[in-house]
Formats: sequence, C-alpha cells, structure tokens
Amino acid sequence: MDFEVFRNVHIKYIEKNIEEVIDENKLTNSQDYLVDELKLFCLRSGKRIRPLLFLLGAESFGAKIDERIYKVSAVIEVMHSFLLIHDDIMDQSDKRRGLPSMHSLLYEKFKDLNFNPRIGENLALVLGDVLFFIALRALSKLELPNGFLKDFSECYINTGYGQILDVIYSMNKKYKEIFEEKKISLEISKLKTAYYTFFYPFYLGALFGKRNVPRRDLEGVLIPAGIAFQIRDDILSTFDENSGKSNLSDILEGKVTALIDFGKYDDNFFEMYFKPRKTDKEIGFIIDAIRKSGAVESAKIVMNELFELSLKNLEKIDIKNKEVLMDLILRLRRD
Repeated sequence: MDFEVFRNVHIKYIEKNIEEVIDENKLTNSQDYLVDELKLFCLRSGKRIRPLLFLLGAESFGAKIDERIYKVSAVIEVMHSFLLIHDDIMDQSDKRRGLPSMHSLLYEKFKDLNFNPRIGENLALVLGDVLFFIALRALSKLELPNGFLKDFSECYINTGYGQILDVIYSMNKKYKEIFEEKKISLEISKLKTAYYTFFYPFYLGALFGKRNVPRRDLEGVLIPAGIAFQIRDDILSTFDENSGKSNLSDILEGKVTALIDFGKYDDNFFEMYFKPRKTDKEIGFIIDAIRKSGAVESAKIVMNELFELSLKNLEKIDIKNKEVLMDLILRLRRD
C-alpha cells in the first residue's frame, strides 16, 4: 500500500470526526454561530498529514483503528487549526488555504458593528483558545494510553519554543553576529516541522499499539525527514522552480530560512533583508542576492543527505506498514 491509498482509506473518517469533536464539545451558548465558523475553518481543504501520520503510527504498532483512535486523530487536526489561527495573527496573513484567515474573516463580519479596528484579531485569539479547550474536552472523554497526555503536551510545548525562535530571529537586528556560528533555521525546522508535523503525530499513534515503541529509532527516521521537508519548502516558498517566480512572504517578514543560513551574504544584505519594510528595488536586490549566494545548491545537498539518512534508518526498524511510511518520505522528497 502507498501513502495515497492509505489516505483514501481514512480521510473521510478523519473529516467526520473533526466535525463531531467540535459539535460534541463546544457547549451550547449564544456564540454558537462563531463556533460554526471554527468548524468550517477546521474542515477547509488540507493534506491532513498529522492525523494521517497518527493513524499510521497506531496501525504500524498493532492498534486496531476504531472510533476512539479516529477521534484522537481529529483532535490533532483541531489542535493544528488552533495554532494556525494564532499563527496567522502573528504573521498578519490575510489568507489561509486559499480563503480568508480567521481574523480577516471575523473583521469583515464585525467591522460595521464595532469601532475596534482589531475586532477580528481579538475574536480570532479567543476563538483559537476555545478550539484548544474543545480539543482537550474531547480527549478527556477518551481512554488514553499511559503517558499519552505527557507526550501530547510535549509536542505543543516544543512547537511553542520553535515559534519563539521564529519570532525572535525574524527581522533580527543582530543576526549577522550569530550567522556563522549557528544554523537557526534548522533548529526552528526541527521544532516546528520535524517534531510537530512528523514525529509526534506518528509517535502518539504508536502509543495506542500493542508493543513497545522505540522512540529514538522513530526520531532517527522522522526528524531528518521533517527537517529535509522544511528545507525543500523553504526553497519552494521563495522560488517556484517550475515558473521562475518568487513568493515574497518569507522575504517581507525577514524570516530565517535555509536560504539565509546556507548562503554567503555581506552586511548590506543582512541589513536590507531584516528591515521591517522593503522597497521593490530592495526586494529585487534580495532575490538576486539569494540566487547568487549558493544557498539553493548548498541547502539541497543538506536536504538530500537528510532524506537519505531518514530512509536508511527506516530500513533498520521493524514495523508494520513500513512501505507506507517509506512512500510518504519519497513523496516529500519529490512532490
């Protein structure tokens, strides 16, 4: 079985349980219509990689995929939506999955009823918090493996630390001073992508299985794959190699990505890149400097080494559905 077949088997049950998790745990109140907006937000089209990896982890370690396990997979996707709502506010993103971000949507809904210019952000923050507690309430009703909540919490604590690094080093005034000593982008990728998106969902699912879970062995597979995926995403997020066009969001926000850590730049570049506001001429200069810096080529070497390490480590472990996980890693490499 490949990963796409695995996805097709489970995706409709994930979607069904996302809806049920929210409906069954929102508590009846006069703000139900706003919680309905949350549900629509959670059900927007997406890859559902985290709940799918959770189910794959459970099945790989001998668990039977039943209603309880589907419910936890839905909770993991609901938690992801909670983080996206807050992330969009921090990044001032107007769009999410091709539609208005939650704070943009709520601003449009309430702008004619309220003088507060931040009404959308304020409501989105609170509704994100509501979504978080809806997820916890859903978990409280389920029989969970020993240690599950500890590891579940660790997932989101580490993700928070990754977000803190992202915030501190974006538009950083003194990044040049640490640039040659550390690859901050790799640490951010490890916490915000490798652990959050790949390792913890699979590992949390594995805890529902019938055998001991080799945490370090799974880290050896999923952490390199996750970091490699983020490096690839950093490249594609800035340069669409098929069209030759550039996406400016990382540049405009002064994000520390693999393209910054793996390129060779002078002081003038760093001063310009981390400015909060950039002219069109400066953006053009930055894009040209990144192209000439060797960053793409150097980042691709590291990316491919990490993918190879992940696949090599996967060969060493004995799990059911190994071919599904291998297919996913290969898809991450080429998609």
